[in-house]
Amino acid sequence: MTMGLAAEKIYLAKIIAAKTSGSISMIGSGLIIRDVILRWHRRKENQFLPIAQHIILSMSIADLFNSCFVHFLGTWMVPKGDITISDEKFPIPLAAGNETTCNAQAFIWDLFTLAGCCSNAMLAVTYWLVVCRKKSEKQLNKWKWQFPLLWLPWLLGLADSFIFVVGFGFYSLNGAWFCGAYVSDDIPWRNWMLAAIAGIINVWIILMMVLLIKFVCTLERKTDTYRRNRETREKSIQVTKQGIWFILAYMAALMPAVVTIISEDLPRNFPIFVACAYPMQGAFNALSYFRPKYISERQKMASRSDRRESRVSSILKTLSITPPKRSSASSNAILQKVPAPPNEQDDGCSGKS
Repeated sequence: MTMGLAAEKIYLAKIIAAKTSGSISMIGSGLIIRDVILRWHRRKENQFLPIAQHIILSMSIADLFNSCFVHFLGTWMVPKGDITISDEKFPIPLAAGNETTCNAQAFIWDLFTLAGCCSNAMLAVTYWLVVCRKKSEKQLNKWKWQFPLLWLPWLLGLADSFIFVVGFGFYSLNGAWFCGAYVSDDIPWRNWMLAAIAGIINVWIILMMVLLIKFVCTLERKTDTYRRNRETREKSIQVTKQGIWFILAYMAALMPAVVTIISEDLPRNFPIFVACAYPMQGAFNALSYFRPKYISERQKMASRSDRRESRVSSILKTLSITPPKRSSASSNAILQKVPAPPNEQDDGCSGKS
């Protein structure tokens, strides 16, 4: 009985942690989407928006839907009933859905998870093409590059979702806080296919990270005679490091969940940590995305003589959020309401008629 109560409490903690992390992730993804749209509106006529920005926008849209419908809504879309964890059976906490909402949640999870993971892999490839292969934005914005980098992840996600959720009806709770397209005992090859897809994506991303790290280490060892070459090298280093940060953000969110798949000998409370980290992909992406701009704002502040600008102000500028300014009329009204000290009050000798 004690074990069952412990399992139920841990499961409820997972649900609450996922809702909290999902809410934070929605904010991060929303800020990225807003910033990319602002960049698109500010671009000059006939100027290409970098293909990396398109992929980051695609990733953020996928994570926004995942964070909302999968992690935040969670068991609210799950039918009422019992769940068995660690050989203990108890009612599903906060369950308020039905079979239709569970099926819809599984479809959303399968589509946007696969599209997001593949987009992360394609973003790593894009940084490798731009930095290591010197591909220009004009070249990458052609259809032969746009299709595999931008649209192929969504086609794979749609195909997988329609086949296994709509076609075979593979959806269940399976110990998680949401309905997902899980393995069916009737078709065991589904398990091998999921493992193969996840393995290829993760190995590909790690390979790209290794190549980017090797490239940036090679650049940092070089000493350039001409200033123009030095500036180009520094820009390449910045772009490469940005790609590495996005890869690390992806791994920080996904690796705890991978550990639970490949290992069964884990602490009893480890699933709570997974529920905190796995939904945070959008927040981690936002930290990676806004990091260069924030560093630039702090450097500008340090170079000015007036260094009273706070970190909050730098963050607002990084997010392109203009803080509300107090009007002069309201400022004067406030000053008029505050009485002056006795020695500074008007005594009729101020010189005014």
